[in-house]
Amino acid sequence: MIEIQAKLLRGPVYFVNETLQCLITLRNVSNRSTNINDLLTDESSTNSIQKNGSNQSSDLVERICWANVQIHCFCNVDESQIDPNEIIEEEGPMKLNRFNSMNRGRSNNSNNLFKQKRNSLTNEIYSKNDTSFHESLIRGEKGLIIYSSKPKILFCDLQLESDQSQTFVYNETLPLNLNPSYSSNRVKYCYKLTIGTQRIGSAIYFLKIPIRILTIDGFSLQSIPCISNGSNDLDEDIDLNESSLSPSSFMFDDESKDSSTILDMALHRIESMVSKRIPHTFNITNSSGKVAKFIIFKTVYRLGEEVIGLFDFSESVVKCIRYSVTLQSEEEITDRFLLKQNNSRKSIAKIQQNNHCHYQEYCLDLSHSPMNITIPYTVTPSFSNSLVTLRWNLHFSFIIHNDPTRTVRSLRMEHETEDGKLSLCQRQLDVQIMTWDLPIKIVATYPAHIAKGFQMASIGTLNI
Repeated sequence: MIEIQAKLLRGPVYFVNETLQCLITLRNVSNRSTNINDLLTDESSTNSIQKNGSNQSSDLVERICWANVQIHCFCNVDESQIDPNEIIEEEGPMKLNRFNSMNRGRSNNSNNLFKQKRNSLTNEIYSKNDTSFHESLIRGEKGLIIYSSKPKILFCDLQLESDQSQTFVYNETLPLNLNPSYSSNRVKYCYKLTIGTQRIGSAIYFLKIPIRILTIDGFSLQSIPCISNGSNDLDEDIDLNESSLSPSSFMFDDESKDSSTILDMALHRIESMVSKRIPHTFNITNSSGKVAKFIIFKTVYRLGEEVIGLFDFSESVVKCIRYSVTLQSEEEITDRFLLKQNNSRKSIAKIQQNNHCHYQEYCLDLSHSPMNITIPYTVTPSFSNSLVTLRWNLHFSFIIHNDPTRTVRSLRMEHETEDGKLSLCQRQLDVQIMTWDLPIKIVATYPAHIAKGFQMASIGTLNI
């Protein structure tokens, strides 16, 4: 029996353009089962084993035909809302060219494979007679392979004696244009490092290790959204513009590669984005007057960071009874990927919102109220591609009193007690709810922190 162990040297989370390194060790562990049987035998059987020691030693030699490694990105979508054929139209020609270059003279087979993928995003085809390592051998996975690294052969015809091991080092540089790992009800991008190996006349065995990919700036090909300074009204649109974060500033040049690693440069650029602290003040008003003033010190945060803000009710005209703040993701699907619902009464929503964490406070008697929300490590930073755009908002909800002429004291009921005055709010109040969305930007953080948040393993083992 052969034990295959794969260990990711720097954990299971990587930035784009980083080099993934994996130690792959193959060990012949056949003698372990033999030693257990030896302990159960008597002296007579032991003597017979020693006479045939040379024959058994030859039987314990394990032989493996080949093994190679590849990284795949699987894209899985909700086919009731998103048209998979549009994704294949975009990814198909590039994948077919790569598939034809690996299998010249088999154009008919590749076209058939492409047609099979057109029908539905189903499990990949598997054949134990194939010894090559291409997309049709990735079994047990749902979705379309939108990225596959060049397969690297570790060895051919490897023989291991009892308790002998052999270690190989796999290196792969991740492209800059990869999509980040992402999972929602409609779209999912997941990456796996797959090690395939095969014995003579047997099926191919796979050891799959999930990895997570991070982008430094998910909006590198578009304008970077960031809230400008100044007061804003609830009924006004917030202008998003940031000239300092240009697309060219996030490209890796050769000189910077020589001085530091890709990880150091990625963390440095993330630090430069989140370290800008400029107070932003927003006047929250409605038709009756001012509700509150909200102050936030920045609008770019990394995973695991606290979003801290301050409400000022000292100059309020409209009385706010309670407010709540929710970290909300906004997923927008491009129009051409949505299914056309001609006969359906319910149209497919282009934008889907999800709530992640929540904070609320009763503020009727408060002149100032701080708020803080911690961004989870398990969410995906802001990004955008041809299929989906992920944005982040702070969703505010205010419960306000309808009569701005009444004072705070008139909204309370005071009673004399032995300990002093007891102030209670009325059981019934004439209120209304108003909402407001404040766009923010979320970027990545240290890969080790994200791996701990997901509890991802960096070591995988397979016995064949």
